[in-house]
Amino acid sequence: MKALFTTLACIGLLTVHAQLTKPNHKIILFSGDQITGENLLYESPIMRQSYFSLQDETYESPTVAYFQNNHGYFANMCKIHGLNAERYAMRIKSGRINLFEEIDLSVYGSETLKTEGTNNNQDPMLASGDALEYYSKGDSPIRAAKYRNLIFDLSDNANCMTHLKRYRNYKILQWSMIGIGSGIIAANIIRQSNNAIKFNPVMAIGISIGGGSYFLEKPKEEELWMAADEYNKEEEVLSER
Repeated sequence: MKALFTTLACIGLLTVHAQLTKPNHKIILFSGDQITGENLLYESPIMRQSYFSLQDETYESPTVAYFQNNHGYFANMCKIHGLNAERYAMRIKSGRINLFEEIDLSVYGSETLKTEGTNNNQDPMLASGDALEYYSKGDSPIRAAKYRNLIFDLSDNANCMTHLKRYRNYKILQWSMIGIGSGIIAANIIRQSNNAIKFNPVMAIGISIGGGSYFLEKPKEEELWMAADEYNKEEEVLSER
């Protein structure tokens, strides 16, 4: 009898633990309504509007602003790309500014991940966690992570402005290098217009200058990440007080 009681007690504890640790599924509509429950699923039937199902109710995709399931927290980008666009982004970092990366919802929309391969840690259909493509500031709608958006939304933080100005300078330098390289090549082609155009060292210099702009891409993008990190540091400081 004691053994039976112990077994039943263990089962009860495991059940409670599972209920407490099970991720909470929820939908946040553009209207502001929030619905919570279990087993949120995304369906995309042929010749019909895609929808989410939760708690025996369905919600058409264009009405859903955010949702959360077993795999993470996701944002609908229809306000950016159009109501007919089935494009979603996964939150890869949360804070005062939440960072998002675009994903394939057919992979993340069911209870289990649907990937191309088995035991493939580099599956291209899964989020990398390295691409800062979209963001939201607090509970505000998701926006594209572009300079003109971030310079406005992060303007209350001087350190963020420093990183964003560096991002802008990198971008200006990139376009300048591309312009100079293209100008050198174009001028050389014009100079040879009366003869057969031949590749020469001057054209190679133009290609090198223009192509060199590619190597500024990584440090340029890192400035966006550092701007976001600086903004989220304020939340960390406040939580420590």
